[in-house]
Amino acid sequence: MPDLLDRLGQYALVRQFERTAGDEVQGLSDAPAVVVDLVCAVVATQAWWIGIGVGAVDQPIADSVRASRGPALIAARAAVERSSSTAVGLAVEGEGTRHAETALHALARVITDRTEGGAEAVAAMATGRTQKEVAHQLGVSPQALSRRLQVARWSEEQRLRDLATYLLGQIAS
Repeated sequence: MPDLLDRLGQYALVRQFERTAGDEVQGLSDAPAVVVDLVCAVVATQAWWIGIGVGAVDQPIADSVRASRGPALIAARAAVERSSSTAVGLAVEGEGTRHAETALHALARVITDRTEGGAEAVAAMATGRTQKEVAHQLGVSPQALSRRLQVARWSEEQRLRDLATYLLGQIAS
């Protein structure tokens, strides 16, 4: 749990993640791109169920996510309960979330299907360096890195991230 909270603590949120019950944590975001980044980070661990609730939060927002109320938090509870019965351990609840959930499922599948070498290559590319720099860092040729990224479906991940962000943003609008 502390490792997960440390990992999630690096994201700018409306309310930071905190332990809410047992092995459950909850945070609050109003930025679809951040939600997608969080999903990718947690999915990569392959160790947690993910439930995303979309909707309003009662105003003013409480100082703690545990004290916050509203349809988004009720939807999040339903989503986390349903997530254990999905193929990728992820569910999204709230009005109009079906397509966003589908995009996030596809994204999760791309991430979890990677080999260790593919995951390493994608993580190295996420640092913003060039493929040539990353290839040198990993001790492989640029061609070998390009092949690893292709097999890891790195470009598909980027497109699915954009799609999921767009769809979540459309729901929130």
